Amino acid sequence: MPGPVFATGDVVSLHTVEEEDLDFLQRGRNHPEIRRPLTDVDPRNGEQIREYFENSVSSDDGFGFLICRTEDAEPVGAVHVPWIREKHGSGMLMYWVLPEHQGNGYVTEATALALEYAFQERRLAKVYAVVLETNTGSQRVLEKLGFEREGVQRKETFVDGERVDNYRYGILADEWLDN
Repeated sequence: MPGPVFATGDVVSLHTVEEEDLDFLQRGRNHPEIRRPLTDVDPRNGEQIREYFENSVSSDDGFGFLICRTEDAEPVGAVHVPWIREKHGSGMLMYWVLPEHQGNGYVTEATALALEYAFQERRLAKVYAVVLETNTGSQRVLEKLGFEREGVQRKETFVDGERVDNYRYGILADEWLDN
């Protein structure tokens, strides 16, 4: 059962991540269709997920939410900014949705809600994301939300037997708030 509702949109709500949600997060992070685009090819056991939760999602150095369908609060994914660099006012965005729930606009709305929190309440100046060149769905999400492609990390990541580029996207608080 997800934690309390933190923010609500039309199709999804963001819930706090609680200890009982760690099994869901572990299943998601180990799913082949999720871990490859996240470039996290190593298996993650329960202890590693717990450590990640304690060191990033539940610390002051970042934040994270379960993405749940508004209609029934079923968890479908996660969105988080696990590493905030307070000195610079920037944070790295990560998200995923289970394959059977992709294509419903859940990630786009959840990311918009998370960005609203990042810029309005955490007062970040910038949020950025790193996306594989092969992950066109994620690129569309970021571009739809107003992110700009800022650069290419050439042949940075090894995925499915080949080296692929990473694209770095970013959005500034002013760009988001003026939208």
